[in-house]
Amino acid sequence: MSAVFATLVMAVGLVALGLANEHLLRGTEVTSGVNWIYLPAGLRMCYVLVLPLHGAAAIFAASLVLAMRDDTFGLPLIVISACITASGPILARAVAIQRLGLQPNLENLSFNRLWQLAMVFGLFSTVLHQAFYAAIGREPAFLSMWIGDTLGCLLCLYGFKGLAAAWRKWKQP
Repeated sequence: MSAVFATLVMAVGLVALGLANEHLLRGTEVTSGVNWIYLPAGLRMCYVLVLPLHGAAAIFAASLVLAMRDDTFGLPLIVISACITASGPILARAVAIQRLGLQPNLENLSFNRLWQLAMVFGLFSTVLHQAFYAAIGREPAFLSMWIGDTLGCLLCLYGFKGLAAAWRKWKQP
């Protein structure tokens, strides 16, 4: 599979999960762009863990598409928003590798490290987004965004780790 195709597939998956999250978890929305449970946050972290550059490009592209739906954003704010959205998981991955001892090949990605990674990601994503929202005059929602991003990240990371373990077990002769 080519890198461009993989990036496109990831971007489409992220847009689809973002739209699904809006509809299925509508009751968890606190304010525009902030949910108590935000599953796309976890998918963003997964993308950057597995394919850092292509994952970041897919996040940026998907974020452009999703941000274009916001009537209050012009093109500069759409691009800034997409940059912010792609930055959180990249920063969290860097911290996990440099400070938490995560190996770049993810070989030592334990359940404890997943928890730490989700907390760090939630913090970066929330701080960056809330600073942006404050700059454009949106209502602050730090705690709910941190919980939503962290919970979404935990659900996706543990879900994918569980699926990978099941896959390995199923593939054994």
